[in-house]
Amino acid sequence: MTIHTYTDLPLVDRAAFELACARHGFAPIHFDVHGESDPDDPEHGEFVIVRRGAWAQAYRIDARGQWLRQFETDLNGRFFSSAPHA
Repeated sequence: MTIHTYTDLPLVDRAAFELACARHGFAPIHFDVHGESDPDDPEHGEFVIVRRGAWAQAYRIDARGQWLRQFETDLNGRFFSSAPHA
């Protein structure tokens, strides 16, 4: 799966990302989202990199959508809130 923007996410992940953003007063456009292969295991590991301003976080993609729960945890903890809009 090649992810260049959040619209390249699988439909279920994209909808969950949009909802998480909305619950915290953001729009998906406030974030730069792209995918990268795990440099230690490029055949089996992928990450979603979410960036807002100078702040970025990498989330490992799995079949259970754990990365979305981790993203929302970061939103709850205001990790991205102090960053200027991208």
